[in-house]
Amino acid sequence: MYLHQPEAVIYISPGNDKPGNDNPCNQLAAAEYQLISDRFQEAGIPFVYLPHLLTDQHFARIMDYHHPYLGTDFLQINLARTAKNPVLLYASAELDEVCSFELRTSPEGIAKEELSMQVDAILKSILSRKAELSYQIEQQAIRIEGIDEPFSLYEIEGDNKADSNFEKDAFKLPKDLKLKIQEIEEAGYLRKLIEYLEDIDKKNRKFSRLKITGDYKIYLMDYGMKEVTMSPLPKALYLLFLNHPEGILFKELPGYRKELMNIYMQITLRENPDEAVESIRRMTDPYDNSVNEKCSLIRTAFLKVISDDLAKNYYVTGHRGEPKRILLNRELVVQER
Repeated sequence: MYLHQPEAVIYISPGNDKPGNDNPCNQLAAAEYQLISDRFQEAGIPFVYLPHLLTDQHFARIMDYHHPYLGTDFLQINLARTAKNPVLLYASAELDEVCSFELRTSPEGIAKEELSMQVDAILKSILSRKAELSYQIEQQAIRIEGIDEPFSLYEIEGDNKADSNFEKDAFKLPKDLKLKIQEIEEAGYLRKLIEYLEDIDKKNRKFSRLKITGDYKIYLMDYGMKEVTMSPLPKALYLLFLNHPEGILFKELPGYRKELMNIYMQITLRENPDEAVESIRRMTDPYDNSVNEKCSLIRTAFLKVISDDLAKNYYVTGHRGEPKRILLNRELVVQER
């Protein structure tokens, strides 16, 4: 279903929401699908029949992972409202645009020759846009040829192992999760298509409320109550960072040791936390890499349920030498007591 392509042409029409319905425009698409599809595929551009896309299970997984805030009917509803007549919608990440081409037709259908002429005209317009982009890229390459990139070296005073390694070690992912993310990577044309429809719908990307239950389970409330699961140590560290929206410098972590231990004890309900003392000590030692390992586990937990462009607002981030923090607006944090 061309789920990994940077561009595609999608056939849409009012009521174009499932195969085989009684909409005459859908009957036209079914009858002339091969003609339209062949013409675009000969030019190297995938052609997608909307009902096939909407019923594809892999597409449903992509929407749930990358756009959980939209709901399952978003594309179906908004694509149908984009035109009164059948439309070929060209979406391209490369061109960074979506072009809508309305087909001139009537309910009783259209002659194959006329349809062919319309499709050829649309294809010519698309190829012209692509050729213009290629020319602009070539001209830009000529202008910057021979220009050296600036190079600078710098050192940060008071460096420590945890801070130095944060951007490398805290962003490691398990191999199986990397493969899962690659499998449901969002195609460029789908990303542009959804941006286009969001603009029509006037719906901005929505960050979910983060719910912490009384027994310290973590849910993304507005993303279908997706649960974010972590073991007690990374969860305690996560709640520590939630408590400090201003961020925490890794070199100052020892000063948070008591607070972190209290959070851990509340999560585990252990009266005797002796087994965790050494783990907490290491996690708050700026010369130990344990805190980065736990930050990596936190990031992994979120990336199991939502895409990184959403998740980066929920896990711990920050640059070298700067406080590490969770970007999420704390007004979106709902904590049961």
